[in-house]
Formats: sequence, C-alpha cells, structure tokens
Amino acid sequence: MQLSVELYSVAKCFGDHKAIDLIRQAGFDAVDFSYYYEKECEEILGENYKEYARELRAHLDEVGLSCNQAHAPFTFKYGMSRDTSDPKYLNIVRALESAAILGAENIVVHSITVPEDVDFEEYNIAYYSSFIPYCEAFNIHVAVENLFAKDAKRNRFVGKLGTPEELNSIVKKINSPWIVACVDVGHASLTGYEPEDFISRVDPDILKCLHIQDNDYLGDCHMLPYLADLNWHAIMTSLKKSGYKGDLTLEIVKYLQRFPQELIPDALKFAVVIGKHLISIYENA
Repeated sequence: MQLSVELYSVAKCFGDHKAIDLIRQAGFDAVDFSYYYEKECEEILGENYKEYARELRAHLDEVGLSCNQAHAPFTFKYGMSRDTSDPKYLNIVRALESAAILGAENIVVHSITVPEDVDFEEYNIAYYSSFIPYCEAFNIHVAVENLFAKDAKRNRFVGKLGTPEELNSIVKKINSPWIVACVDVGHASLTGYEPEDFISRVDPDILKCLHIQDNDYLGDCHMLPYLADLNWHAIMTSLKKSGYKGDLTLEIVKYLQRFPQELIPDALKFAVVIGKHLISIYENA
C-alpha cells in the first residue's frame, strides 16, 4: 500500500515542481494530482497540457515519486454539453489524458447536481459513460466519489451518492471496467454513516481508491487523521476486511492550509508519520 497525498495545498504555495520535491522529501510514495485548481494554473490544462504533463512525469521519475491518482476539475454543471465543444468538459478530458501521462490509474470525477425534476442517476450514468472512450484511449479509470450537499434550509447535509447502495448502483449500472468507485471517509460521516460501515457495504470489486481525511461529523474538515473524531482503527480494519488493495491517499487540504509556508515541509513529514501508522493498522488487522 503506497502512501499518497493530494498536491493542491502544497502546489498553491510552491508550484508543482517544488511541491513534488517537498512531498517526496517528506517521505510520501505517491501524489494525488489536483486538476481542480484549473483557474489558478493555466499550464496544467492549457493548450500545452500534454507537454507540461510529460515534463512533470519526468520530474516525478527523477525524484522517485509516483502519481497514483488524480482529481478532475468540478466546474462542469448541469445543462452544459457532454462533449469537448464545451470548455469545462474539455478540461475534464484533458485532465484524464494528463493524469494518464503522469501515471495515475484512477481519476476522481464528481457527479453532477441536477434539478429536482431530473433523474439524478440516469443523468449521471450518461455523464460518466461519456468518458469511457477517453478512458480506453488514455488507459485510465474514472472514479465515482460519494459526495454530499448542504440543505441550508434545514441546516443539514444530504447525500449525493451519499449511501453505499447508491454508489454501488451507479457504478454497476454503467457496467464498465473503466468506471470505479472512490470512498471519501469524511463525506461518509456527513451523510449519516460511520466510515467503517460505509466501506464494508461498498462492493469490493469497484472500490479502487480513497480520500482519507478526518472530520467532526459537522463539516467537511479535510484534517489529518487523529485531529478530529473519526475512528481510525475501525476504518483501517474495515478496509482490510473488505479486501481493499489500493493506496492510502490523504486529502488533507485544510490541515495543510493552517500552516505558514515555512512550516509546510514539517507538516508534511508529520502527515507521513500518521499515514504510516494507519498503514500499519491495515497490515496488522
């Protein structure tokens, strides 16, 4: 099991190349490449995106860091064209190709919120299915993530693929080896589940990647494990029992954003200590 961390918070301070160096120096095995900051970095999805991806891949190889997964932009909205004539859809396709060049096996693509009179699952099955030809061409899997939305009127979170059954259903109905599942343990806790229970109910055949973050059941905290309220021994034990064979990817954006720039290298090193401890629980379960 590789230990990975999302790139965004580090790259925002130091740029992609220096961020890769710092993540490797901290002791991580891999990186989750963040394409969702498309507005802040034209290079990653601009006209020369393939050349930039090859440049980054060479740097990854040089320092001995792999790219295990990625996260696509999430600015595509309901009603936009599900083809490359739409710039937002084009950015997702470019992210798929770029991530494949970097070596990622999976790239998370968020589902689309639809109006109340539109069938959510039907629309998103068509949406995810539209990426299958690109997955085949680039040799990369699209991962469907369990999400949430805020019901502001009732001051509560509601699910968007927020149950294991909904996540299983959409992936199974698409019925393609190129479409898999990603479980965000923090999101699971916001939609009414203990993450360990959520994991145990996701079909093990489709669960291929993770977003690991701690939270307080009240907000999407994206904190380092053990800094909030989730039961990490139970989560890692559940992963082992489920037969999960993928990597452990920390999505700890808000943890890293708490530190001044000069402390981020040390914050990353501490995150490695925690990540390796979690892996040891998994290995000994």
